Amino acid sequence: MVILLHMFTRGNQIEGVFSRSWKLSLCIGVLVYFTCSIAQAQLSSTWGWDRDAEIRQAQLLGKSKANNSLFIRPIAQQTKRNLDTSFLVGDSMVDKPMRALSTKTFTYGLMPIVWETKYNGNRPYGWNDAGMIMARGWQNQLGAGIYAKAGPLTIRLRPEFVWAANTAYDTSRYFGTIPDKAYQQVFPGQSSIMLNIAGLGLGISSENIWWGPGQFSSLLLSNNAPGFPHLKLQTNRPIKTPIGALEWQLIAGRLSEDTSRPFENAYLQQARPKNDWRYLNCFIITWQPSFLKNIYLGAAASQQLYGIDLTNSKESFFKKYLQVFSPPSAVDNANSAAVATDGQFTMMLRWLIPKHQMEWYIEYGYNDYKQNFRDLAANANHASAYIIGFKKLMSLPDKAVLDISGEITQMAQTTSSALRTAGNWYQHSGVAQGLTHQGQILGAGSGMGNNVQTLQLTRIKGLDRVGFKLQRIQQDPKGLYFGPASSFEMRELAWTDISIGIMGQRRWKNLLAAAELQWVSARNYAWKPENKTNIFCTSRIAYFF
Repeated sequence: MVILLHMFTRGNQIEGVFSRSWKLSLCIGVLVYFTCSIAQAQLSSTWGWDRDAEIRQAQLLGKSKANNSLFIRPIAQQTKRNLDTSFLVGDSMVDKPMRALSTKTFTYGLMPIVWETKYNGNRPYGWNDAGMIMARGWQNQLGAGIYAKAGPLTIRLRPEFVWAANTAYDTSRYFGTIPDKAYQQVFPGQSSIMLNIAGLGLGISSENIWWGPGQFSSLLLSNNAPGFPHLKLQTNRPIKTPIGALEWQLIAGRLSEDTSRPFENAYLQQARPKNDWRYLNCFIITWQPSFLKNIYLGAAASQQLYGIDLTNSKESFFKKYLQVFSPPSAVDNANSAAVATDGQFTMMLRWLIPKHQMEWYIEYGYNDYKQNFRDLAANANHASAYIIGFKKLMSLPDKAVLDISGEITQMAQTTSSALRTAGNWYQHSGVAQGLTHQGQILGAGSGMGNNVQTLQLTRIKGLDRVGFKLQRIQQDPKGLYFGPASSFEMRELAWTDISIGIMGQRRWKNLLAAAELQWVSARNYAWKPENKTNIFCTSRIAYFF
């Protein structure tokens, strides 16, 4: 595009100003149109578009009867009408773009082909992209598959292939590893085998899971890392009870990594943790009280340990495989001979205000369990992190909607760290890898100990949208390193990124295209007295059969 612009604007010197101006304007217009007409959803669903985000908007507009908390995503998806947008403002498309073949008891068909690309000009940047990695240069991720449904049994097989140029970039003593080769990997992707009966689902899956109310980040589980293989038992819809509606999900999964590759929670440097797979047990429960309309409450917890410790455990089945319900006691944590474990706990709230087409939400968590009330009272914010955000919709004259969204993610250590360090929010004592899979953080992927402030404005009409994003990222502002005096010291420089971006999405019949372009300015990049800029762009094209 730059070369094309250069060719158009040079021309013959006898050409008038008008001639040069229209050529320049045309070229810039093509670039802006392409970028703004085609946005990257925060959570691409199994079907290639963010249906959960559309349901969220429909809730605020009073156009959806769904009572989901949206703390557990993706929401159970239909198979016959996977691109059903009948609940969207300004989009009356209710056809079935997937050519599904079915009989009275059996349905099968092709899932969409989804091709995603990512480009970084000067440095690794970007998150919430599943199998893609933090790297410089071009990346591609291709996903496609089939599905079948027979009675209560649903099968989705959708592997993902990832390739990244993984070219060299500027590093420092604190950040980065110079890559030695391109990266490629095949993941099971968004695949699952589920048995769904009476509102409950039981099965095995490798799809990405998002827990919590966040739009741009999540403290526990998101789509930042590749989906990991897991067993799950869940509700497929809110279960009505006398005290309100309940949703829950229980997960038992297997985490792994290539220890020769850099870790996101080690500042993209090569850590040398214990080379063993890890067992992860997670549970989330949500509650929409019958006496508090439009209020959703939730709590989630995770617990992990090394595979060899799980194999050698002599505990009962409950304490061995459902550790999330019986975390280590204060005595266990103090006993150096105890099995090494790591856990997190979060609480969440979402408050809808349909009258004003608005919502507020918060997620607050600890990476170090409070052992008793004295521990909580003496140092309440120790090892804590939180996400707070809002979404406001405004109806526009042309049946479109303006979406104003903001979010603050705070993962840096609190002031109590001066006396009692809590370390990385995704890594605490026993399990050196922390909450990662394939070297990538399972939760908020902006980076280890980072604070992020995001403001986004989007014009939405059906599945078409165009928007603007402003982001500020404080790279581990309270981080410590082991200094020359053989003690932990704070860095002298603060590394801060400012990102300005445009994004868009457009649908042409069975084709859905999205893109995002960001200009990123880093002050004291890699904690060095050096400023650096970066061009970051992503795109996604999904074709529905």
